[in-house]
Amino acid sequence: MLLAILALAPGPARAARPESTITVRGRVTDESGEGVPAQVVRLLKSRTIVKLGGLRSLDQSVEEKRATTDPLGFFEIECSADPEFPYYYLRFYDPKWFDAVKYRLPEDREITKRVREGRPVQVSVSLKFQPDWPKVKTLIDQYSPGSQVGQVLRSLGLPSNRSAEGSGRELWSYDRAGVAYLIEGSKVIETRALPGGPKNAGDDSRKKDEPAEAVRVDGP
Repeated sequence: MLLAILALAPGPARAARPESTITVRGRVTDESGEGVPAQVVRLLKSRTIVKLGGLRSLDQSVEEKRATTDPLGFFEIECSADPEFPYYYLRFYDPKWFDAVKYRLPEDREITKRVREGRPVQVSVSLKFQPDWPKVKTLIDQYSPGSQVGQVLRSLGLPSNRSAEGSGRELWSYDRAGVAYLIEGSKVIETRALPGGPKNAGDDSRKKDEPAEAVRVDGP
């Protein structure tokens, strides 16, 4: 069955020129204006493929290259443009490493127009703090960042529920992670699996972000 790229816009050349180079520079900061180090920035390319005859289309996004911000939050990406993919955008996170406890997920930035024109791309983005981050930070400081409870808070954020269980003990439940911790002072003395396991919402969002494997498609 023949495959072809679906033309979504008029004009003889909607894809980037084969010899052109994509250069992207920018900085990732937080709301206070401080640079965010070790933040992943991903250059993704996309296209729409239509199966001739059935007129069924498939949107395909592929990671072309990535960079990691330096200690001051600056990054640079440089690579050759791919004429098979007409659209380009930046994603400022990797779902496996993004600090979702501290920051809200940033929106993608489309850079297609500047890539087509062969112009360098300058993009800066400010990561917004999660609404409950101040409470999380206060608790981390209270229990100590290096303590077992402090590490749980830093990894998972505020618990879904806190309930007293015996003298000086609390059960902290994390519904999305499917786990509960029995807390005594700044120590975790027991870990329990919650019935039903982790919530599916987290798994689904991660799967959606995984880019499709690149497949070369010849013209019609």
